[in-house]
Amino acid sequence: MSASDPSYHRARQGLRKHTLGLLAWFGSIMLVFGFLATWVNPLWITPSPWSSASFDHYKPVHKHPRLGKTGLVRSGKWDAILLGSSRVDIAFDPQHPAFGDLRVANLALRGGTITEHRAMLEYAYARQPLKLVVVGVDLADLTSRHDVLDVAGFQESPLSESGDPFEKELRYRFGTSAFEMSVKTLDYRFTKRLSAYSPQGQWVRQLDKRPLRQVLQYESFMWANRFIKERHKGIAGNPDKVEDYRQIIRFCLDHHLRLFLCIPPNHAAFLSVFRLKGDPDPGFRTDREIMTSVIAEETQGNDASSITLWDFNDFHPYNCEALPPIDQPRKPTYYWADGTHALPTLGSIMLSRMMDLPPAHPEDATYGTPLTTENLDDREQTLRDGYLRYQKDHPEDFAWVENHMNLWKPN
Repeated sequence: MSASDPSYHRARQGLRKHTLGLLAWFGSIMLVFGFLATWVNPLWITPSPWSSASFDHYKPVHKHPRLGKTGLVRSGKWDAILLGSSRVDIAFDPQHPAFGDLRVANLALRGGTITEHRAMLEYAYARQPLKLVVVGVDLADLTSRHDVLDVAGFQESPLSESGDPFEKELRYRFGTSAFEMSVKTLDYRFTKRLSAYSPQGQWVRQLDKRPLRQVLQYESFMWANRFIKERHKGIAGNPDKVEDYRQIIRFCLDHHLRLFLCIPPNHAAFLSVFRLKGDPDPGFRTDREIMTSVIAEETQGNDASSITLWDFNDFHPYNCEALPPIDQPRKPTYYWADGTHALPTLGSIMLSRMMDLPPAHPEDATYGTPLTTENLDDREQTLRDGYLRYQKDHPEDFAWVENHMNLWKPN
């Protein structure tokens, strides 16, 4: 077919129209994707002037929590932030009376580690006028060799410096996952299904519904067993994580932020496993020494009153709450979601203690203690005494732990 042949020109015109049609169709699809992602703003990550507040209680943030929590920083206005793992995610209410008029976001992350806490702090401070920071530091985080940065969605979030930022922003608006999350948000909205997370970032719904003893036996005891085996190989501070912890403290000092650090609690049934199975440091003395010594080093010559470390991880009666009866396995407990996650009922007491609110009950005033390099020996003795008291005061629960701590493999 020659260029002078009329049929050649008709074919060229047909191809051009077809190509333009495909481009128009593709462009229309992208416009729909982009509009939905910014109107619905399903993970808070794509705010725009036309984003609708009607979707605030219906966002599936639990599907991509690291995107969702960084999105909260972009979409809201905050004076204070709560950082930590799922222990903080569940227990700490950002609307607690202790915060007064402060606008607070719970930016804690399921499986979050100190490295992510540091990244989230720096990300939030660059975008919000922060005054106060609360950071929950899990025991053994600073001495663990492991991290979840490559498997938990950190790299895909704005917190990570890896990847092309422009490409990430395109995915947040025009990617298939963004479209799926927009559709899911619309479905939640029109079926009146409230999301797992509150508009302030707290994990308040869709918690684990399994019986507490079942979670302890088949999950918590399994992890404790693996953890103890690893700790027998040696316990020392992870240099990278200790540096991240140090930088959080230094950052708050440099920017005049009030910092409350805390060690979140575990249930006594879980803590007992470390002593029963001969963990080389069942009282986690190494972790507590690292935490307190870094604070002492960084506050030398500075105003130490702006940094406080609270320790709630012990055998206090609240942490020894009786397990549900064996014949009523689903009977709810007042303070505990499972063996490693306290409920907001206990989180409320922790926040009140840290913020120096009057105790609602006399026993609240005995929960937790400020931890320093000076009282580590006393704290270790308190843990030993508490362990013995737990055996005496809760003999049936303790016997159940002894009999089930090695039965974590399902039949």
